[in-house]
This record gives sequence, structure tokens and C-alpha cells, in this order.
Amino acid sequence: MLNDFGEVFKDVSLKNYNTYRINTYADYLVKPSNITCLVNLIKYLNENNYKYYILGKGSNVILPDTKFKGVIINLDNINNFEIKDNDVYAEAGIMLSTIAKETINKNLKGLENLANIPGTLGGALVGNAGAYGTEIYDVVEDVTILRDDSLITLKKEDIKYSYRYTMFKDSMSIIVSCHLKLSKDNSKELLKIVKDNQVKRMNTQPLKYPNAGSVFKNPSSSSYSAGKLIDEINLKGYHINDAYVSTMHGNFIVNMGNATSKDILDLITYIKEQVYNKYNIELELEQRIVKWD
Repeated sequence: MLNDFGEVFKDVSLKNYNTYRINTYADYLVKPSNITCLVNLIKYLNENNYKYYILGKGSNVILPDTKFKGVIINLDNINNFEIKDNDVYAEAGIMLSTIAKETINKNLKGLENLANIPGTLGGALVGNAGAYGTEIYDVVEDVTILRDDSLITLKKEDIKYSYRYTMFKDSMSIIVSCHLKLSKDNSKELLKIVKDNQVKRMNTQPLKYPNAGSVFKNPSSSSYSAGKLIDEINLKGYHINDAYVSTMHGNFIVNMGNATSKDILDLITYIKEQVYNKYNIELELEQRIVKWD
């Protein structure tokens, strides 16, 4: 029956569906063919009491070590987009880098600072992804979600969001598409920004190793960034089994082999304790800890 809604994989490893490369498993992984198939799939799963979880590229999540007894839904195939003048209509499964490239080619400004983030548009909208002083909600007009088997479009002013947070993080709603409003600019200048940012990332972030981006939010109570706080107490290189604090950037944890979810979470706990003991600052996670139950 699941085949009616798209591609189906059984007893599948999720190692390639999370950027930490945690080797956890799921009973099923389904890639709906389009938004209609997604709506019908959710309805079917609800009616038959299946557990399900939406997972994109897994670039900001920490998956559990235990097998998921249910259906992982991946939106890779829900990736259509349309550009009309300054307006962009795009589905959640498209890569953020792809839609950024397409808009830049149309001389549209607004996504250039987000072009190197390795996740989907939907994931960016859930976590209010940002970089270099900009964030995705700077250009959002509205977001269409699937809630209780119905598609609902929410205006930006109806969406609660803040630094690296939106109300969708605490919701069972599924983001399916959005409308962005960009502005005209010169593509050559925008491409230069993308290239310069990529060089900065390569020089400061451990891109060669599996990671899920910045682990902690930068604390508002300190002039130091989270990475600087971690660096100051000499935690770079500290590890629990194969989960390491990056020697390149203190606010990154990298998987140097076969790190488990437990290894990463234990390392996060240790880092938080050490920073609190030294600075009396409670670091707040930017990454999302996934719990199947």
C-alpha cells in the first residue's frame, strides 16, 4: 500500500539521511512523488496508526541509535519551484543551495548568504536557518503546511520565529512549500558573495568530516561566541569515542569514524557542563535532538 504514494525502502539505514552519518535504521522510508501523494500518505498513516517522522537531509539533527518502528518520510521528490519577477514559489524538498543558485541566476538578491548551507528549503524554514547576518525569514512571505490532513497557508506575521527557531520545531505540522520575496541585484556581485562565503567556510569549518553544523546557539549573555567559549577552555580535540570537538572550530562536533548518537549527546553534555562551570553560561542547542518515542 505504501507504494501507492511513492518510492518505498524497507529496513533502511538512515546513515545517508543525516550529516553526522549516525548509522540508525527505520522500518520504512517513503519518498512521496508529489504534494498530493504526501497528503494522502499522511492520511493513510494516521488512519492506520503508523508512526512517522519527516526527515530531509538531516543537516541539523541528531538521530537516535535505536531503530525507528515506523515510516520515515523524505521529501526529496517534492522539489518544484517557480520564479516570477521577484517572487519565488518553491517546494520544501528542494536544496537551499539549488534555489539560491537559481534565484541568483535571475539576478535576485536574498538567498546568497544561505547558498552554502547543506540542507533543504523545508529544513531551513523549520529552523530559521541563517548565516552572515541574514536568515531565511528575512525573505519569507508565506509558508504552506500540512496540518491534520489539510494544506494551510500561513502569512509571515502568523508565524512565530526567532534566532534559529520557529514554531514548527514544536509542531507536528509539515512544511510543504513557501513563497519568498526577493529583490533585484547583479548576479555577478551575488555570485562573488557566495564564493567569498564558501572560502570562509572552508577555512573555518571542518567540512571534510561528518557534522551537523553549529552545535550551540551563540549566547546573548556573552560577547564571546559559543565556539570561542569552547575554545577558551581548551576543549578542541576532546572526544568521546569517535565524536570529537573539531580542532578547527569549537562549535562543531565531527564524527571521526563510527560515532553513535550517545557519543555525540554525551559530548554535548560534557561541553555544556564545562562552559557552565567556567562562565556560568548555559549553552543552548542549535541542533535538534530527535526522539522516536
